Amino acid sequence: MAARPFGGALLALAVICGAITLYVKPEWQDMVFEPLGVKTKLNRYAVLGITIFFMLISFVSTDKEEADELWAKGNKSEAVELYVSELEGTFSPNPEILARVIEFYFENGNKEKAEEFCNMAIETDVELSPQSKEIRDFVASVREEYARKVEQDKLDEEAKNKVELAKREAEQENQKRESEEETRKRLDTFIAALKVAEVTIVKSVRVQEISNGIWEAEIEVRNNWHIKPYQVRLQDAQNLWSAWAKIASPQEPDSARIKIVDINGNEVGGSRVLAGSLIWVQEN
Repeated sequence: MAARPFGGALLALAVICGAITLYVKPEWQDMVFEPLGVKTKLNRYAVLGITIFFMLISFVSTDKEEADELWAKGNKSEAVELYVSELEGTFSPNPEILARVIEFYFENGNKEKAEEFCNMAIETDVELSPQSKEIRDFVASVREEYARKVEQDKLDEEAKNKVELAKREAEQENQKRESEEETRKRLDTFIAALKVAEVTIVKSVRVQEISNGIWEAEIEVRNNWHIKPYQVRLQDAQNLWSAWAKIASPQEPDSARIKIVDINGNEVGGSRVLAGSLIWVQEN
């Protein structure tokens, strides 16, 4: 920050001294504030405080004002340091400041820095109007390169997304294939076990993983199942579950479930929700 010119600083100091005097001498306030319509003590002190605050601020100038003075005097290097400080962190850079910074770096052979601030102008949608045709051409070339890079980044991102999508689809297909193979393996093993045990009441079997690690065998029974006594059907169901549990989940048998249905798909027995070993069948 730089100090204000002597005359301006003197005026600001005079105003501050006057405001402090009014604060110290409340009896003088009526002469100043009554014509202004400021009557309450609170409002008067608020006006005094605001006046002192803004006058104190006025003692110093902004980076831009100091930089403008340096630029006008030909001290461009020092001016640019202040301009860059002014530009840092802003979302709406001053077009004039940007143009001067770009001009300085371009004319001093630092095209990398000049391009950096050209990109700042592009990204914040600031329209530049450099005086020199050479710099205008440079700015135009940076804009073209920036647009080309944006387009290339877009194409690269699309290509990356396609690769990732193809990878995910391949993984899903592989998981599906492995699941189908595992399902087929368990089904074939269960059917083979039923044949070895000479189970004749089972018409067909469908196997699926109903949740993570929980496999269910849906067993369709023939009509002669329904004429068996309740206790016999219960024992048959328990034996079916036991055979299935050894195949589907030998380490955690209760994760193996069965569902017994008739030829019309009506549920007539199977595992209860709490555990696979809790078997039920219709009583009638």
